[in-house]
Amino acid sequence: MTEDDDGVLPLPSLMEAWRPPTGGKRSLRGGTLRIRSGGGKGRGGSAAAPMLSPAEARAKLERIVRKAPEVMVKISGKQRGARHLAEHFGYISRHGKLEVRSSEGEIITDEKRLKAIAADWDMLDQAMNLHGKERPTSMSMVLSMPGGTTDAATIHDAVQAFARVEFEGQFSYMVALHTDTAHPHVHLTVATQGADGARFNPRKADLHHWRETFAHELRQRGIAAEATPRRARGHVQKRVRSPAHHLEARTAGQGRDLDLNRLIEERAQAFARSENPERRVEDVLALGRQKQIRGAYAEAAAALAATGKDEDRALAEDIAGFVADMPAAVSRRLERAREIMIADRSSAAADSRSRKSDASPSAEPDKDKRKPLDRER
Repeated sequence: MTEDDDGVLPLPSLMEAWRPPTGGKRSLRGGTLRIRSGGGKGRGGSAAAPMLSPAEARAKLERIVRKAPEVMVKISGKQRGARHLAEHFGYISRHGKLEVRSSEGEIITDEKRLKAIAADWDMLDQAMNLHGKERPTSMSMVLSMPGGTTDAATIHDAVQAFARVEFEGQFSYMVALHTDTAHPHVHLTVATQGADGARFNPRKADLHHWRETFAHELRQRGIAAEATPRRARGHVQKRVRSPAHHLEARTAGQGRDLDLNRLIEERAQAFARSENPERRVEDVLALGRQKQIRGAYAEAAAALAATGKDEDRALAEDIAGFVADMPAAVSRRLERAREIMIADRSSAAADSRSRKSDASPSAEPDKDKRKPLDRER
């Protein structure tokens, strides 16, 4: 991309489409991402969308529409007290069979040493817990890439760089690589009590920021990786969070089962068979959001196609295909309701055809009513 192309892409609309989620005041030391901040806050107090240079925006657009693998960073649990934390360290180290790397650079396989670190973290937390509140001693995360896209060593190296950038000098942490599942992933455990008195208390915006940093570290190592919000890829259906699955498992067989699929089915049935079904506000808003996002990509495709350059036309075609492949902007409830309504119409049509068939006269007259042949003539 040359300097003459600076005004080609519709940066404001793309930045809005890629706007990261917001949620709560950031509690971590930021400013680590190599993307310039838009600065200030927009209306409603939400954080402004990050601003990219034209070259950065084009590179990001290419990764998104050409479906670069999306990184995964999730909070997997909280540990409370030295004993619980030591048990967690035992799990991520496979009880001493795997190496665990500390924020100080120590490589640990000795379970006794891991228990000592757990006790140290707990001691610091208790010393700083002036009001005696019940709170976690540490928080664990899992970082990974889709299976088959990245080798384990590169993921491990990228996570260590990510942890150094985000937490070093503020929060102690431990890193362990697991390669015994469908795809390699890294367990990162962070002490919730910082040496400077700060508490590790991430919010939704922090998680997206971490995804961006992790993706950046992978790209620095030659791996195509992205960290876009789901809505930027046209997804409006909310993912069922781990706590909901855990609650469903805990309540099974207790007379108060939380069957998520059953709840969706019941609500879909009610919508599909209601005389005057009404869309929820969130359904209408989701449709509007996806319309805006589709419009931003369509505007970018039109701008690129108009330059007359082969590489721009190729990217415009990729954008068009990306938008065409976006899922429908409906919730799981509405998606299932649509299936029910289609099935009901098909069933009604089949019943109607069956009734018409039963009511129509037979094409062939009854044999008993045929006029007998006069064989005597």
